This record gives sequence, C-alpha cells and structure tokens, in this order.
Amino acid sequence: MAEVERCFNKGLLQKRGPSIDLARKSIRQADIFLKDAGKLIDSDMTRMSVLALYNAFFHAARALLFKDGIKERSHFCVARYVESEYVLNNRLDKKFVLFLDSLRDMRHNTQYSLDFVEVDEDLNIIYNTCLEFIGEMEKLIE
Repeated sequence: MAEVERCFNKGLLQKRGPSIDLARKSIRQADIFLKDAGKLIDSDMTRMSVLALYNAFFHAARALLFKDGIKERSHFCVARYVESEYVLNNRLDKKFVLFLDSLRDMRHNTQYSLDFVEVDEDLNIIYNTCLEFIGEMEKLIE
C-alpha cells in the first residue's frame, strides 16, 4: 500500500470540498514566511531561518491540497500527497518534495532538540528553491 493511501486510511488526509480561495491564502502565507526567511538569513539567524523556510515550503505545498479538496492532519502526509498526485504524474519536479522532506526533518531537529543544532545547509539555496516552488504552486492552483 502506498504511503498516501495509508495517510487517507488513518484519517491524516481527508477529502473535503476544493477551495481555490484557501489555496491562494496558503500561497500568501508562503510568501510571508519566505520574506521573513530572507530577513532571518541576512541576519545570520540560521535556526529561525530554517523554521521560516519550512513554513514557506509547507504553506506552498498545502495550497495544492486546498485546491484539490484535501484536509491535512500530518505534515508528512502533505509531502506524500504532493508526491503521489503531482510528482508521479510529472506535474512537479521531485526535487521539491525532497527539499520539503529534508526541511521538515531540519525543522523538527531545530525546534525540538535539547542540544544545539548546527545548520550546515546553504540556506540561500533552500531560499531560492522555495521561491521557485512557490512559483510552481501558483501555476498549479490556477
């Protein structure tokens, strides 16, 4: 059974009515978080940058779920849905889901670790990839 099917079976993804309005609002949230991430990167606030970058990626991805009428209750399942419905159908480059998964793990470690977490990744690359991802989401929701 595919991961996305498990997400639906466990109620972590649920079918609802589609909403382009909510999809657009989610893209706006992604834009706001990305703008904040840029300021945080420029200020060398790496750990907070990771949180803002992840939120930008998450809200951009979530826009597709709103468009498709899917309610999410799991960040992992958001990525699985995007992968299943958009990457595997050649509507989106797989690199975006890989970045989303990687950032989710980084965000989790940054937010919940009781030890100091060093961020070794180039945040400017992640920022630019997120900017590209948001652009792709805008095309897909219209």
